[in-house]
Amino acid sequence: MYREKVGIEVQSEKDHASEIEEALKIGQLAMQRGIYSTAVSSLEKVTKYCSTNSKLGGKVFLELAMAYEAVGRSGEAIQVYSTLSYSRMEDIKYNAKKLLYGIESMQFMRDEVKSESFSRQKVKQTFIETTGLANIAQNFDEKIYNTAYVDLEKGGGFYRKLTENVVRSVREARQILLIATDSGEVERTKIVQALRSIERKFSEALNKEQEQKAAKAEPVAIMNGVPITRQESFESSPTVGLEEFNLGDLEQILENVNGEWKLQLMADSKGDGVNFFNKTLAWQYFNTDNMTYDTSGPSGFLSYTQAGDFLLEEGRRIISRKNVKSRGSAAVLTDVFGTSILSGAMASTTLNQQIVSVDSELLITRVVIEKKFPTDTLKDYFSVWRRAETGSYSGKKR
Repeated sequence: MYREKVGIEVQSEKDHASEIEEALKIGQLAMQRGIYSTAVSSLEKVTKYCSTNSKLGGKVFLELAMAYEAVGRSGEAIQVYSTLSYSRMEDIKYNAKKLLYGIESMQFMRDEVKSESFSRQKVKQTFIETTGLANIAQNFDEKIYNTAYVDLEKGGGFYRKLTENVVRSVREARQILLIATDSGEVERTKIVQALRSIERKFSEALNKEQEQKAAKAEPVAIMNGVPITRQESFESSPTVGLEEFNLGDLEQILENVNGEWKLQLMADSKGDGVNFFNKTLAWQYFNTDNMTYDTSGPSGFLSYTQAGDFLLEEGRRIISRKNVKSRGSAAVLTDVFGTSILSGAMASTTLNQQIVSVDSELLITRVVIEKKFPTDTLKDYFSVWRRAETGSYSGKKR
């Protein structure tokens, strides 16, 4: 009677023993293979049958907490670890306390102490990603460049240079792009860093939005009769003192993108190059009232103009085009070879674009290229557009 009262023996666990064992098996296998979201969804389904004080139930919740931690849902992991630290099962209690200490220590180091080792590693990784050092070996036949040898010693030349140039906020990134109208205004490396900084915040916000939408359809995890509340994890929270990235809903994006835009620059996301368009004209016009567009740009010595209808996918913020009518000397090339040959300004104005950020002054898009073959070497380009007065290039009236 006592064992049932305190949750050591639970009738629902006995009644659903096969389901629980199957969920544990799937969860453990998914964790081993790195499919952490599958582990979470599998284990959450059986939590309503389990007790944190039983041997089987404690195992389920411990596995679930580790899966939460693996997918970055640290708030829920802490909640489960904290409850398990009072479990009647000594081995569960011991492991939960140990894991709780580890995750709270990590949170303290990142949010309170601001450990220099964390800062230096972040600076190093940002530099490596931006400059393409991770892939530099591809440019040589025999020599291999090891990114572990980037000097991070405090006071060292690399460390000083990197900490001075790392873009630390969305606001700073935006200011850099507003200034970067010509090759002499801002270092190209810093332009790419600014774009990657905004892209990272965009990706984090987009993933968070998609997870929240998916969570509504997922079963609610129950722990001792109480739902495990979904919380913000410290890894996905914005850094203290820096602005949150405003993703915006479909209505806001359409309102902001409406109008005329002139191409300011294009940059390869890996940092291989930045091209300015202050001496070359490429533009696009969006009318969100009737969802039509017009665009024009150069293709080498040729010209290309396009008009048609557009759609905006709310999930990934991708602009796609339909009922397209093309004209100009370069239009013949796409009629014969298709859009796979497009590059540069022509690609940025005619291919599908993902809206990374849009406000009253700047529109940042990323060309969406579907690779048809594994051997395709198509690059991922960012485009930065500056708002122009409606009619400046399109001849449209307000």
